[in-house]
Amino acid sequence: MKTLSTITLLLILISSNVLFAQTESDKMAYMAYISNNKSLWKQLVSKEQAAYNKSKTNENLYNLLLAQHGLLNSTMADQDEDLFDAYFKKAKDNIEELIEAGHEVGNSKAMLSAIYGWEMGYSSYKGMFLGGKSSSNIEEATKMAPDEPLVWQVYGSSKFFTPSMFGGDTKEAQTAYEKSVSLYEQNESQTTSNWRYLDALVWLGQVYEKNGEKAKAKSTYEKALKVEPDFGWVKFALLPAINK
Repeated sequence: MKTLSTITLLLILISSNVLFAQTESDKMAYMAYISNNKSLWKQLVSKEQAAYNKSKTNENLYNLLLAQHGLLNSTMADQDEDLFDAYFKKAKDNIEELIEAGHEVGNSKAMLSAIYGWEMGYSSYKGMFLGGKSSSNIEEATKMAPDEPLVWQVYGSSKFFTPSMFGGDTKEAQTAYEKSVSLYEQNESQTTSNWRYLDALVWLGQVYEKNGEKAKAKSTYEKALKVEPDFGWVKFALLPAINK
């Protein structure tokens, strides 16, 4: 019995160390997102770049891409085009490498679609040659990885931000965001310290508003605050605005 207890304790300690290693970057990304801290995002990218330089595995490259995706997303809040320009090309190179290696191809294509969308957000004229690329990549992603919440999150954003004359549709966006949130919530670990889950909730709330469903929007924002009570964007902007 004593031996069994010792082994059990060792397994718990090992598991705890593995769990910490798996979640340290997630927690860093989460704090960067809820505080809108671009410096913290840059630190995370540097951390993941160092890990990849030390061990050039596909998993480490994918973790680097996730950090780059978060940083690029953060530039949209205050339209920091200089920061976006400093990172987006390297992120696209990493995506191409991951796709060629056949690693996390669905999510990688979704993030490529998102990057194309942000490029068009900064330079609308790029829509002439990037719009089709963005659409084709996210459409492929939904077929390759239909159970990935990130894929439907990006699909929702694509439909929400694309003008209707070019294929945008807020009803489709709503369905996609709902699916994304549902997929996140199927796995409890996906809703803990996960900025993408919070982001999906926020944009689902905004598409509800856009579609005239204010009660659903309010309850979605309240749900986001239950997940993260200190989420300033919701607490001080989105929820007060809808309560007026």
